[in-house]
Amino acid sequence: MEAKYSIVTFSENDPEDPKNWTPARKKFVVSILCALSFCAVFGSSSYAPGEVQIRRLYGVNADLSSLGLSLYVLGFAFGPLLSTIIDACIGPLSEMKGRTLPYMISWPLLAAAIAPSAWVENFAVILVFRFLTGCCAACALNKHFSGGGIIADMYGSTPATLAKGVLLASFCPLSGPCFGSLVGFFVAAHSGRGLWVVRMHWFFVLALWPLVLFLPETHGPTILKHRAKQMRKGGKTNAFAAHELHTLTKRQILAGHIGRPTAMLWSEPINQGAAIWISLAYSIIYFFFEAYPAVFITQNKIPFQLGGLPFLGITIGMVITMLMYPASIKISKKIQIPFIDPPTGTPPDSPEALLKVVLLACVLMPVSLFWFAWTSKGTVHWIFPALAGIPFGYSMLCIFYSFSGYTARTYTIYASSAQACNTFTRSLIAAIFPVVAHSIIGNLGTDWGVSLFGFLSLGLIPIPIIFVRYGAVLRKRSRFAQEAEGIVRKMRAEVVNDNMDEKASESDAQDSTSADETDKTSEPNKQTV
Repeated sequence: MEAKYSIVTFSENDPEDPKNWTPARKKFVVSILCALSFCAVFGSSSYAPGEVQIRRLYGVNADLSSLGLSLYVLGFAFGPLLSTIIDACIGPLSEMKGRTLPYMISWPLLAAAIAPSAWVENFAVILVFRFLTGCCAACALNKHFSGGGIIADMYGSTPATLAKGVLLASFCPLSGPCFGSLVGFFVAAHSGRGLWVVRMHWFFVLALWPLVLFLPETHGPTILKHRAKQMRKGGKTNAFAAHELHTLTKRQILAGHIGRPTAMLWSEPINQGAAIWISLAYSIIYFFFEAYPAVFITQNKIPFQLGGLPFLGITIGMVITMLMYPASIKISKKIQIPFIDPPTGTPPDSPEALLKVVLLACVLMPVSLFWFAWTSKGTVHWIFPALAGIPFGYSMLCIFYSFSGYTARTYTIYASSAQACNTFTRSLIAAIFPVVAHSIIGNLGTDWGVSLFGFLSLGLIPIPIIFVRYGAVLRKRSRFAQEAEGIVRKMRAEVVNDNMDEKASESDAQDSTSADETDKTSEPNKQTV
């Protein structure tokens, strides 16, 4: 009798399994993702150099002109939220259609959203569509790339390579705004009347649009679902992928993507501490998009078209993090820090062992801010405040990667909820900083204005220290961490039981075969007796 369902799975060396793709094909996909994520955030800061032109064209003040930057970043917070609500209303697209569909939909929408703010000479239209552009850019990023979804699909079986890929995934969207400002100043200096800092981004998005068509599907369950459909068309009507048999209701989608992240933000100290540090680091760089022109163009008198050049210091610091981070992790696992590690020591395979590397970054953050603040007044060569960006860039990327990795190790299967919470929080806070930057600098000056954030980051240094020393205790008291650990433990037990059942079935089959052979050989002896 034919079974009710025949579950379709990957074989060990299945060529359609993304984990079995050739290294060249995997690198090609990663290159496309890096280019798209870089472009999506490039437009957030490329707008900032055009604020002088906007103030001149539309007669608005500095605070209002910076709204175009703030609303774009605000879109990063609400874009994923709107996408989740749409998924719940018309069906879970990302779950049922795979990882490439969000790109196929959001990238054309991104190009369409940029066009009005680039070509319509109306300040209100610019602001509205800057927000919509940020929402579309966030949908292209947040659905699967920010969490390393596609990279995990391809490199999940090789943790070392996966870690490098995710580190690269963090670098591209964080360095994109730095290059956006760098290029934006050159364009704004020669743009005339048109808002070419935005038009430049529009052409950039259009140029990369064909790359979306080359993105292959990497979501294993979706690939198996398509294979099962082909098998059913071929006559095997009971062939189904496991993904097809477990659909989510609208209530489950909203609870998993909105309800759980909200609950984790309010009730989880580990997630709260990580969100605070990530939000601060992310917000400061958007503060710098307004502060750097005041420091380097107004106070240090460098040419306007070179106003984005100092952002290279931050980029260099990020590159140093990429190169040093894997070795730093290995070293941090081996050393025990007096008065910070718990008395019994930190196990090298624990989440806290990975977090120790961020201690240096959390110290370098206030150091770099004070360095920048007190060399910013034009009394020394402009290269000295620019060099302060190197330790800032190092600490920023290290903070992102370390705290994101720590929450992922803590909440395991709920890691995407923790990340969604952090993404919303950091984008919401960062959207405020460009608007208040001019008031802070105008009232406090660049020295005390930037020092304000230096003192704030200095006061937050105890957070990673507490996590390293008492993280194991916090994880045991965490509702979501314990719940996720219990689910993972149950899943592993089921896998072990399934393997034992398979071995038992094989053993029974072997015993049955042996018994049949014994009966056949003993039957003639009985007859002779």
